[in-house]
Amino acid sequence: MTSGNVSLETDVRGLLEAVDSKDAASLGRYFADGIVFRFGNSDPVGGKAAVLDTCVEFLAGIAGISHDIQHLWQVAPDWVVAVMTVHYTRHDGGTLSLPCANTFRFSDGKVAQYRIFMDINPVFA
Repeated sequence: MTSGNVSLETDVRGLLEAVDSKDAASLGRYFADGIVFRFGNSDPVGGKAAVLDTCVEFLAGIAGISHDIQHLWQVAPDWVVAVMTVHYTRHDGGTLSLPCANTFRFSDGKVAQYRIFMDINPVFA
């Protein structure tokens, strides 16, 4: 793992832990009010409330999730990239692991842009 700004890396890890615990209240603490979120090729979602609603809806569609971070880089003063394997548990008990890369752009200590690069379709197939 390449170390950059420990605070940004810690925030990314905390955000992913909040996702893994399906804790929307904790997740929201990491988001800027004007956050723009995009999952794969879905349309971008803007604004903290709308992004949290999107995350809650997605997390309700799965029984469990965990992120296994392989690489975490600070690629610019306000950008962090995470390369991971994401492990999903479906409501029917099935499990699936998928490769994923996320980018996070920070502004004033909060995530202002959050982009997930993966194909989520196998989870719901």
